Amino acid sequence: MLVVNDLCIYTKDNRETIVQSVSFTVGDGETLGLIGESGSGKSMTSKCIMRLLDPHRFGITGSVRQNGEEILSGKLPRNFRGNRIGMITQNPMTAFAPMIKLGRQLEMGFDTKGRTAKKEYYERLDEAFKSVNLHDMKKIVNSYPDELSGGMLQRVMIALTMMKKPELLIADECTTAVDAASEYMILGELEKMKQCGMSMIVVTHDFGVAARLCDSVTVMKSGRIIEYGRTSDVLGSPQDEYTGQLVSASVMFREDVC
Repeated sequence: MLVVNDLCIYTKDNRETIVQSVSFTVGDGETLGLIGESGSGKSMTSKCIMRLLDPHRFGITGSVRQNGEEILSGKLPRNFRGNRIGMITQNPMTAFAPMIKLGRQLEMGFDTKGRTAKKEYYERLDEAFKSVNLHDMKKIVNSYPDELSGGMLQRVMIALTMMKKPELLIADECTTAVDAASEYMILGELEKMKQCGMSMIVVTHDFGVAARLCDSVTVMKSGRIIEYGRTSDVLGSPQDEYTGQLVSASVMFREDVC
């Protein structure tokens, strides 16, 4: 499905290395966790896979291949973002244009020409909304992004992803900025996508999220991979001291919360 090989990312102005020699694979129907503290390079890696980094600011070497096709260079394939690779971003408030109603933004990328096509689209949208506990489609599509909460916008993004059914989904810290109830619901929807056979990369700093969703994990620190293996092995017997500290911190935090 996805093979990342010797990926390096650096700034062009001062040649600062942000990600160095990162390699991992995501198999068909597999969920990989990219884990690390803020600044470890995990979000930069996921943005690179999506081709979202400014080429004037960042240099990239290495290879990212999806189903055998190199996706780091050349013209982006048609429907690359959304259909081939989808992304649920860390901050839903910045994922939508603030001055355009959500309904108009959500229609982009779908064929809604003609009365029948538009009717079918909104029937599918309503069904997707209900699956993430959003029951007032008319109000949502007629709202501007800042009129909805962060948790609601995250669920809107998940519903859109479900409609697109990408080959690979990248979920970048998608539970960080939401309340506990929304986190529970979002993780439940990601589990459903996993059960349907969707390949996923889950970017998180939380080993609890990784334990629930991920088949394997890649632990990153200062732009490098320091541990990579099956989730049960890494959580049960971490080989690196830093990984052990992350696991312990995650367990202690959850005990304090409880």
